Amino acid sequence: MDTLSLRILPVYSAHHVHAQIGSVRLLHHQVETWDALRDPAIDAVFNVAMTGDGKSLAAYLPAFREAQNVIAMYPTNELALDQFAALDHYERTLGLRLPRSDTMSSERISQLMREHDTQRRLEEVRKLLERNGILLTNPDLVHLMLSHQYGWDHQRKELAVTAGASFDYFLFDEFHVFGVPQVISVMNMLGYLLANYREKPAEHKKFVFLSATPHNLLTRMLERGGIRYKIIRGNYASAAREQYRCILQPCTLHIHEISPTASTEVWVKEHVEDMRRFFQENRQSGAKAAILVYSVATARRLVDFLRRYFKPYGIEVGENTGLASREERQASYHKDILVGTSTVDIGVDFHINYLIFEATSAGSFLQRFGRLGRHAGFALYEAHALLPRFVLERLAKKYHAGQELEREQFNEGIREAFPGEQEFESYTQRWGVVQAAQVLAELESQEKRDATAALAQAVQDQYERLYGRAAEPVIPKALKKYWALKAPKHAPEIIAELSSFRGQSLLSCAIWDTDGTLKTYDLFFLLANANIEVLSQEAFLQKVRECNADEREFRNKHFYVRVWEYVEERQSLVLGWRHNLSQYERILHHATVLDDIFVREPRVPWLDQINRSLKRLRLPCLLSSLSREEIRGQYRLSGIFPIYRLRDGWGQEYSIAFGEQALLLDSLLFFRKMNDEHALLL
Repeated sequence: MDTLSLRILPVYSAHHVHAQIGSVRLLHHQVETWDALRDPAIDAVFNVAMTGDGKSLAAYLPAFREAQNVIAMYPTNELALDQFAALDHYERTLGLRLPRSDTMSSERISQLMREHDTQRRLEEVRKLLERNGILLTNPDLVHLMLSHQYGWDHQRKELAVTAGASFDYFLFDEFHVFGVPQVISVMNMLGYLLANYREKPAEHKKFVFLSATPHNLLTRMLERGGIRYKIIRGNYASAAREQYRCILQPCTLHIHEISPTASTEVWVKEHVEDMRRFFQENRQSGAKAAILVYSVATARRLVDFLRRYFKPYGIEVGENTGLASREERQASYHKDILVGTSTVDIGVDFHINYLIFEATSAGSFLQRFGRLGRHAGFALYEAHALLPRFVLERLAKKYHAGQELEREQFNEGIREAFPGEQEFESYTQRWGVVQAAQVLAELESQEKRDATAALAQAVQDQYERLYGRAAEPVIPKALKKYWALKAPKHAPEIIAELSSFRGQSLLSCAIWDTDGTLKTYDLFFLLANANIEVLSQEAFLQKVRECNADEREFRNKHFYVRVWEYVEERQSLVLGWRHNLSQYERILHHATVLDDIFVREPRVPWLDQINRSLKRLRLPCLLSSLSREEIRGQYRLSGIFPIYRLRDGWGQEYSIAFGEQALLLDSLLFFRKMNDEHALLL
């Protein structure tokens, strides 16, 4: 079977019987969330209502109605800005006067410095924290503050204290997009705040997570740490009822097989005439489409193809990828066809009634499919999901063609059809506890005042509850490992990786893109997908000045390149290390730090210049004798998990991962060793 077509029924969400603010009736899960946040017996609340069911309003109710201060964290600054703009809408529709609010990002802080004609960056951060009842930001900044890494000397502690004291509760939106290292970082934030306010019940902090089903690791750690939580779900029906409101429209879903030989790009090009007919047949009621892929290069090529194809019909195509400028991404929501990557998965809302998307996991499928049908007004809604054959076969055994399904029933079927995702259970004890040790190390390195020492002990006790085992304490050993790795001649690059929220941008290039815009992007992506020219830093910064851009974003990069074009066919990328790895077996399957890595293929112009810079870098990485296919297959890793080929000085092939991915793989592979050219389990 190449295609399975299903009819997905609409979704109606239950209103609360009595609760209302102004003319707005609250939904059942919104009131339940509000009640849970008032409950002194609950520390953390998870609202896992469906996409488009008003989770944001649920989370903001204490700030709107009870003047509680909230710091809300979003995966992207763009999403934070979109939600900030929505505050005006809430104020109008709810008939409320909201507390003072603002956003906090590097760009916003720089803007305030220019407005106030000051170089005191930390002072602007402090004012944002203290003066706003609602502050929208990203978890990266809050992580740096609460782990005492933001600022200098005593300011690191003062800013952490200010961040904790200024807010009653902490909101994490779209939390399901984060991986295990970010879950650990958030748990360290919670542990720090709970320890800090354990003896101050009147100032006790609350935490709200808006997401799909909570990560198993997160709930296990909450339970171990004695952190009380409640999960709140929506109340749904698939037919119109009194006291219910429609949140998702009915749609037709066509599930198609996709394979390496019949890629998403090929499928879209083969079916572009079907899309044109859809637009033509829905001219009266309007038609808006989105195509969601994983690869930025694929998205770029599809944008070029679709613009050429649809130009005679007056249908406009927009790009929403990591390579698109903020202005381009904003404009894409108003185009007839939006082509996007994961920037859309966690991006702002958009109106569509035609969706094409690829998915490699149940979470990705549900997130992307949930974008369709959120807005009424279209005559019909149609989706095309491009999935691996084995997933399609599992769904075909479960459902028959044309079957009508309730959304929750279908969502459960999707979770069963996809293989279980790797949870990296060993990461917690292997590296997560070292992430926690970083916070304690920062506290211990500050002045040994009684208050600091007492706080350090309280935090250590809380972290023992989160990470410890019954037999023996783990934090002292983690601190020893932290200081050993941090030593200059050992692996401080691994500590830098652990200490950041989303990992370091190890190979970030400053690029002058084909459309004339300036941005940063990954070196390896560019080598595989683009024709480039290497520039000097001064030549690039001259272009920055001509564009009136902020030089600070582009200074001190290892690579400066101009992109001339994106190639149609991905080029093979093979890295190299000049040594014979068979003589370095002890470093296989363990996180390590290497220099002298270079690019063997593709043999492109400017490669020597790239390699001169690349070889000088000390990169946290993991080398494995297993092939990329073996690693992904044996350990249930997504096809988009970044693992590269490496050929050593004797021409032997290995796999290599960098940065955060290297530490994740270490937690899976550290128990392996080489013996007679075969990997054995110890």
